[in-house]
Amino acid sequence: MKDLISVVVNVFNGEKYIKKCLDSIINQTYKNIEILIVNDGSTDKTLEVCKSIKDKRIRIIDQKNIGISLSRNVGMDNSKGDYIFFVDSDDFIEKDTIEYLYNLCKKEDVPLSICQSIEIHDYDFKFNQPEEKVDLIPGIEIVKKILLNLERNGNIWGKMMRRDIATKYRFEDRKISDVVVIYKMVMDIDKVAYSNQIKYYYLKHKDSIVGSHTTKWSMDYYKGMLERYEVLKERYPDMIENQISVLWSIMALYSYNDKELEEFLDKEGARRIFKKMFTMKVISSKLKRKDKQKIILFRISSKLYKKILNIHLKRKR
Repeated sequence: MKDLISVVVNVFNGEKYIKKCLDSIINQTYKNIEILIVNDGSTDKTLEVCKSIKDKRIRIIDQKNIGISLSRNVGMDNSKGDYIFFVDSDDFIEKDTIEYLYNLCKKEDVPLSICQSIEIHDYDFKFNQPEEKVDLIPGIEIVKKILLNLERNGNIWGKMMRRDIATKYRFEDRKISDVVVIYKMVMDIDKVAYSNQIKYYYLKHKDSIVGSHTTKWSMDYYKGMLERYEVLKERYPDMIENQISVLWSIMALYSYNDKELEEFLDKEGARRIFKKMFTMKVISSKLKRKDKQKIILFRISSKLYKKILNIHLKRKR
C-alpha cells in the first residue's frame, strides 16, 4: 500500500471558504490520505460546515482558540501519516497536488518536494501552466529563496514533507511562526525536489490572516527576522542573502503608513541596523540594478524613498 499522507487544515471562522478548500482535498487523485481539520475555536458556522461534509477520511479536532501556530502543532501531533501536507482553510489545491508532490519525493528519493502557488482574489481566474521543470537543489538554496521572498517559499503550505522533517521543529505561539520555523526545517536537507508547476491556490482577501497589515504582526515579524538573521549568520557568515533580507524587511516595514510601527522600529534601532547592513557586498551582489537603487535611495533618505514608493503605487493602481 502507498504511504498515508496527512493533510492538515487549520481553521478559524472560515465558513465562507472551508468547503471549497475541503472539496479540493477530498477529490484528490491520491486517495490514501487522512484529512485533519483543526477547528480553532471558530464562532461562526465553520464547525457545522465541516461536519456536513461526509468522508470517512476526515477527522475533526474541535478546540478552544489557541491561534494558528499552536493549532498546527495540534494537527501534526494528531496525524498518522508518513508525509504531512498543510493547506490553509481559505486556499485550495489542484486535484493532483498530493499525488504529484508525493511522486516527486519517491521518484527523486527526497524528504521534501515543493510546488508553486499563485495568488488569487476570487474563484474566477486563469493562468498559464509553464512547461514542467523540476530541480534537485540543497535545502540551503530554499533558504535563500525564503530570504529573498521568492515564490512564497517561506510558507508552510505547498510543501510535501516526510514526517520526520515536518515534526522536527515546533511552531511557536507568535504571529509569524513561519518566519522562525520554515527555514530551520529545510536548511539541513541535502536535496529538495523543487517544481515550477502551479498546484496551490492562495486566496488573498480582506479576512485573510495576512490579508492586511497589522502593527503587532509587523513588530513580531521584525523580531523574528532578526532572530533568523542571527541563526543563519552563525552557520553561514558569508551568506549575502541573509544580509539583503534584513535590508528589504526594514525598508518594507518603514514603508507602511503606521506611526506606532515606525516609533517601534526607531526604538529598536532599525535605522542603525540598516546602515550596518548596507555594505559594498550588497552593492556588488547579483541583485538587479533597480533593487540596488532602492536600497541606496533608502540609505540616503527613508522619507524620500517612501514618498517615491507611494507615488509609484498610486500610478500602478
